[in-house]
Amino acid sequence: MTTDFTQLATDAMKKGPPQDEPPHGEPPLWEPPLREPPVREPMFNAPLMVLLIPLVLIAIYALQASADPYVQEQLIESFALTPVLLRHGQVDLLLTHIFLHGSWLHVLANAAFCLAFSAPVIRACGRGFGGALSFIAFFLLCGILAGLGDAMLNYTSAVPILGASGAISGLIGAAIRIRILPGLPGAIEPLRHPRVIGMTVFWCGINSVAAFVPMVMGVEAGQGIAWQAHIIGYLFGLLAIGPWLRLFGRRFFTTS
Repeated sequence: MTTDFTQLATDAMKKGPPQDEPPHGEPPLWEPPLREPPVREPMFNAPLMVLLIPLVLIAIYALQASADPYVQEQLIESFALTPVLLRHGQVDLLLTHIFLHGSWLHVLANAAFCLAFSAPVIRACGRGFGGALSFIAFFLLCGILAGLGDAMLNYTSAVPILGASGAISGLIGAAIRIRILPGLPGAIEPLRHPRVIGMTVFWCGINSVAAFVPMVMGVEAGQGIAWQAHIIGYLFGLLAIGPWLRLFGRRFFTTS
């Protein structure tokens, strides 16, 4: 019987080269990659430390507001920052005034701003006890210097200064300069960065306008907005966050 070699060659070309088949019971040599399900970002992705200061401020004011009117008045007279008393050596008021507030609206507004702007500063300060201590110290220092600046600009005043808004303004100034990208070293934006300039003009401008709100709205003396403390706290946070992190948070500049 004569073999048609031409037909055999044509059939072989159609079938292609022989492929190795895995032994019976073993997986094939190649499988298409499985598509991984998309990763869902958590709704609340901020550090838990973000909640600490707002909760402390609210808890302290709840105790303050629940006291008798006479006790509330004594608390303000004893622990709010009054320029006249500061001139007589009561420097402890620079710290204690941060934790007193004038109303629920006052404390809740400060708590909301703290929640909105403190996360970048907390992440930059780092994790663990050292990072938490660095953040709290920076917060208190902003509040102390904001209160001191306000008292010096109004050194003859007997009107008490109270609230954490000067300290929180410092966090806002610091947060606006912090740049954090996942997996990359952190960085401090330069003062000439458009975002920094824009926020600084806005914050100083709106607080300067707030200086005239009591006069326009007929607010009684002693119930105005501590706009000078807001600006001083903001500027301190804006300028101090870079040196602060280089001293107490060097890891921020190596990884984020």
